Amino acid sequence: MTNRIRVAVLATNAEGFLDLYLSFVEATDLEYSESQQYDMALAQAEDGGYRVPMIAFDQNDAAADVLRHADEFMEGDTDEV
Repeated sequence: MTNRIRVAVLATNAEGFLDLYLSFVEATDLEYSESQQYDMALAQAEDGGYRVPMIAFDQNDAAADVLRHADEFMEGDTDEV
C-alpha cells in the first residue's frame, strides 16, 4: 500500500529563476522511511523542466512549517523572523 505525500521542490525553472515545484508522490512506508519520496519528487521536477540546484522537502519536514511562516513574512503579515 502507498501513501500520498505532498512534496515541494525548490529548483531553477526553465527561465533560470528559482521556483517551487509542488507535487504529490506515492510512496510505501519502506520507501518513505528510506527518504525515497525526495528522489521521486526531484525526478518529477526534472521531467517538468526544472534544473539544479534542487532540494525537496515533504509535508512533515520542518521546512514545510518554515515555508508557511515565510509566506506570512514575505506578504508583510508578520514582522517576526
